[in-house]
Amino acid sequence: MLYIIMAVLSGAMVSVQSSCNGVLSPLIGVFGVGFASMLLNSLTCFLLEFIPTRKFPKPGAMPPHVYLGSICAASVMGFSGYLVARLGSAVTVCLSVSGQLIMSAVVDHFGWFGSEKVKFRANRLPGFLSILAGVFVINFAGADSFHGISGQGTLFFLLLFAIFIGFITVFARMFNFEASHYVGRIAGGFYIAGVGALISFILLLFTSGFRVPVTDFVNAPVAAYLTGPLGGVACLFNNITYGKLKVFHATIFNLIGQICASIVADLLLFGEFPLGKLMGIFVICVGIFLDKRATLKAQGQETKKES
Repeated sequence: MLYIIMAVLSGAMVSVQSSCNGVLSPLIGVFGVGFASMLLNSLTCFLLEFIPTRKFPKPGAMPPHVYLGSICAASVMGFSGYLVARLGSAVTVCLSVSGQLIMSAVVDHFGWFGSEKVKFRANRLPGFLSILAGVFVINFAGADSFHGISGQGTLFFLLLFAIFIGFITVFARMFNFEASHYVGRIAGGFYIAGVGALISFILLLFTSGFRVPVTDFVNAPVAAYLTGPLGGVACLFNNITYGKLKVFHATIFNLIGQICASIVADLLLFGEFPLGKLMGIFVICVGIFLDKRATLKAQGQETKKES
């Protein structure tokens, strides 16, 4: 029961982190969010590593390409805040998770990043088609619930962009996972997030004419800066729960936490949650569940063949 609660809390933390980024985005911009979130995430990882060991995380011999994860992670943090501010937390989280499922299937199918090739099976199509249907439901049935977005074409582009953020999230995780082989998962997170903060800061300097908007950072709500610590603790909880629960169950409980927290966040931030948007999110969740069940069934069949 404890690990189930941790899985749900981990998902809720990820969702609240996205909401925090959504609050920060209109105030400090995409690169400002990337800088603040990644810097605080790196600091959290450092404390999680240093407090129990009393040792500074060693960089080890991480190959240079691993730091591409820094660019990916900073992009996810910055642009997720941009999307949450326009689409809401629930829609952004659902579409990001959908993008992660799709890209994970591509990575497995081609065996990228040194992973074992797992051919895409037709039984996963219903889940993906359901996800796509949910996107169209949100775009048409829930279009009136979005404010400040001019036209369904712009809305549809933002919905697809949210899925693309899910793609980038997979790459960020793969590079982070590779880094863990050299220095450990927490220390790897410390260096990946630290370099991501540096890259975001440099981009912030260039886009602001080398005038850091210090006032904007100071005037932003203090609670929104919980984005970094929440990300670090959620990562730790994920490491624990995925080692204690079946991956399918851990993923579903994590998703439940994300969706519930994102709906609450939207109610608090926007004061409403229209039926059209809720219908679309429900259809997407059905697609995610169908895909996970199909994946689990395929894994069981492969295990039987091997035995």
